[in-house]
Amino acid sequence: MLPQRSVIPGKKRTTPYSIQWLKRLRPAWYQEDLIALLELLRQGKIKPIIAERIPLDEVARAHELLGRGAVTGKIVLLCNTYSPRQ
Repeated sequence: MLPQRSVIPGKKRTTPYSIQWLKRLRPAWYQEDLIALLELLRQGKIKPIIAERIPLDEVARAHELLGRGAVTGKIVLLCNTYSPRQ
C-alpha cells in the first residue's frame, strides 16, 4: 500500500499515485488500471491534451520540446505511414 501523507489545511489525507511505482511493485494493479484507462479513452470519457503530433523521423525535435518544457499536453509520435483522419 502507498504511504498516506498529510495535507494542510484541514489535515486531509492523500495517497500519491505513481504509475511507475504501480507497474514495478504491483503489476496486476497496473494492468487493471491500464485496462480501465484505455476503456475510458475508448468511450471518450477522458480526452488527453495533445500538444503536437510529430512524425517519428523528427523525434529529436520532440525531445527538444520536452527538454525545454515547451509543451502543454502530450506529444504524439506518428509512424511514417500514418495519415491523420480529418
